[in-house]
Formats: sequence, structure tokens, C-alpha cells
Amino acid sequence: MSRRSKMSKIKEILRLNSIENLSFNAIGKSVGCSHNTVKDILRRADAAGLNWQTAESLSDDEIELRIYGEKKATTAPRPEPNMEYIDRELRRPGVNLRLLWHEYKCNHPDGVQYTQFCERYRKYAGIRDVSLHIQHKAGEKMYVDWAGDTMKVIDPVTRELKPAYIFVSTIGTSGYPYVEAFPSKDKESWIKAHINAFRYYGGLSLILVPDNDKSAVTVACKYDPELNKTYREMAEHYDIAVIPARVRKSKDKSLVEKGVGDIETWIMAALRNVQFFSFAELNTAIRKKLIEFSDKPYQKREGTRTSIFHEYDKPAMRPLPQDAYEYADWKTVTVNTDYHIEVLKQYYSVPYTYARQKVDVRIGSNVVEVFSKGIRICSHKRFEGKPRQYSTYADHMPENHKAYVGMSREYALQWAKETGENIYLLVEKIFGRVKVEQQAYRSCMVLCVLLKPMVLKKLKRPAALH
Repeated sequence: MSRRSKMSKIKEILRLNSIENLSFNAIGKSVGCSHNTVKDILRRADAAGLNWQTAESLSDDEIELRIYGEKKATTAPRPEPNMEYIDRELRRPGVNLRLLWHEYKCNHPDGVQYTQFCERYRKYAGIRDVSLHIQHKAGEKMYVDWAGDTMKVIDPVTRELKPAYIFVSTIGTSGYPYVEAFPSKDKESWIKAHINAFRYYGGLSLILVPDNDKSAVTVACKYDPELNKTYREMAEHYDIAVIPARVRKSKDKSLVEKGVGDIETWIMAALRNVQFFSFAELNTAIRKKLIEFSDKPYQKREGTRTSIFHEYDKPAMRPLPQDAYEYADWKTVTVNTDYHIEVLKQYYSVPYTYARQKVDVRIGSNVVEVFSKGIRICSHKRFEGKPRQYSTYADHMPENHKAYVGMSREYALQWAKETGENIYLLVEKIFGRVKVEQQAYRSCMVLCVLLKPMVLKKLKRPAALH
């Protein structure tokens, strides 16, 4: 894990800790670390007087300093146990892992602890996990996924068949579903589907459980998945934790997979012979079938998905925020040497001190925001229309660039007059020997830059200027 992502996870741990009733174990699953690590970070943060409200405005470097203090020299890796030896010795009478770990620690006092010792051997020996029945808590988790099959929408003009991708979500105890069709499985559709699902349920679960779809997870990993930044930002807006299902662990998302199977039968297959000429028409039909399906009685328990949702899940869910999340895309770019960044073929300035550095850019519908190490450094109104437009703030320029951009005959003479009589006479001569006013700008700008240290020190050398 990179140092930068580690610091981002500390911020995420502090944010998730501010969510009521979220356990250390749930926080650890969301960010990809153990509950002991979460506990240690929160203990350090508490000792440093640091919480989510104060950490939100701090850079990653400032958080690291507050949490861990000055960096210490990196320690050497711990010696690994000899698994072949351990496996061989365990076949001998009376030998167990506890004894072998004790002998290992005698030879390697700085070695791994007993829990990790056992975990390493289990992986080596290929011991399989036993199956665990998961008892879903009311309103705690919302499972989300795309259905494997698609539906079709007919273009009314070209008569072309366009695929319709089906988003499915289910909630906690009831398995109460939400279903919506989209023309694409892109990130924007994924986020919009979540927002509409939250609105449909009328509340928020504590935890989101997505599959490892690229719209949710940038890097899929069994132990340490990396969330897409837009998806994480949406979760922060709704103050909800995200714990992706583990790779190739279908039981982690069994509720939504069963829901997808039911939706493919009772909604998608049920509408297989109906033609749709717009997504609005298709989603209207889906909503009608969705209500019918949710009101169907369970086969092996009393009630319906609708009745159980309103009796158990809905009261346990948290209220929606006043404003819905506004979609924005994120990208990482390198600042050009002219202290501008390129975003969708448009150019926006940043403070010149960030030239050649990597920055994070949040691209909203109306605003482009630039961040460095988690701190916003500037924002611009987003350009629309023709490409290669420039938005440049004078405050972002170095002094010599400001002087050149703001140069005019009146500015140059006023500056010279305030600097000294001899400088004023020299600037007049510069403008007097050119035919076009702009030809004198560069000479005046160079004069401003060269004389600035002298002016600051109040040094006057008129003989050198005649």
C-alpha cells in the first residue's frame, strides 16, 4: 500500500467512525484493514485531538504528523516461519502449532505473533473455511449489482435494438428490491442508480455491499479493495460505509444474487414479449412489475417483501440528507510547466508552485476543482463548447508573468514615477523609441524584474541609468 493511499484510509476511518453504531470490524472491512488497526488509529487520533471534522480540512502530511509524529527509520521485515518444517513436525505425536510457535519465537524474538503464525500455516496447508449462515440485520446492508442479462429498447427512428442494463439492489432482512434500466453500465449510471434507490427506499442503510464492478472498485482485491474515488465521495455525502464483496466469494452477496435471479424471472422474463421505444417507457413497466413482485407472499415465511421492509428494515434505516449527491468525475493529472492542467481539452490554471506535480481534479457539472494531498487549492467555472479555452487567475502567476500580462504604457509610467525620477525618464525614452506601444512592454517588464530587489532595499544608482 502506498503512503498516499494509507493516509487517505486514515481519513476514511475517521469519517466512518463518525457514523453512529458502525463497529471497528465494519470500518476495517470497508477500508481493507483489521479491526485492531482501526482501533489503534482511532486511539492515536483521540490522543491527538483529531476527529473527522478537524481532519477533513487537513492534508495527508498533516494527518500523518498528528497521528504518528515524526517518521522513524523503517524496521527490517520479520523472519518468516519455515512452513515445510512446521508441516512435517505437526505429523509427530504431541506436536501442535502453539509449541512450534513457542520454539520459533525463541529463535526469532522479533518474529510474527501467534495469530499470524497460524494464519500463515492455514494458507500453506490449504485449509478451507467452513460455510457460515449469514443472519441479515434489519436495514443494515444494501446490496447492489448489475443483472447479468439485458433487455432491449427500440430506437423509434432507426428501429435499432439498444441494450438496456438492469441495476438491482436489495435491503437487509426483507430483500426488498429496487430495479432500474440504463443505456450504459458506466460510472455515471451506477451513481445515479444508487441515488434513485436511496430515494425509493426513503432512507439509508449503514453499509453498501457492491460487487467488484469497475464503477465501484478501482482495484479488486480479496483483502484490500480500492474504491473508485467518485463512488467513495458519494458514500461520504450519504455518510455510508462501503464494504465490497470479496473476489470469487458469492456468499458475500448471496442476497442480491438471489434478488437478481428473481428479477430476471419475474420482471425481465415477464416483459420479454413487450416492445419498448424509450427508457422511460421501459422503466415505467419495470416499476409496475417490481411492485407486483414485492407484494408476492414469501414461499417459506409469512408476509411479503414490502410488509417486512416497512415493519423491520425501514424503521432501522437512517434519514436521507437534504440534498442528493451531485455527480462528479475524478482524474489525476500532472500540472504543465505553464501551471495549467488539461481537463476534457480545456485548460485551467493552478498556483505556479504546483508545476510538474500531480494533482487530483474533481469535474462537476458546473465547476472544476483541483486538490493536492486532499486539500482544495483552486476551482474554476467549467468551460463548455469549443475546445482549448483557458481559464487563468492572476494570483496563480509568478511575479514576472503578472507584470507582463498587466503591462501598459500607463502602468509602466506610473510604476516608474513611484520608483524614482531617473527610472521615469528611462521608461519615457523606451516608449519614445518604438513605433508600436507593445514593443516596449518586454523591456519595461525586464526593468521591473531587475530593479525589484533594488527598490525593496531602497538602493538608488541613477548614474547607471543615463
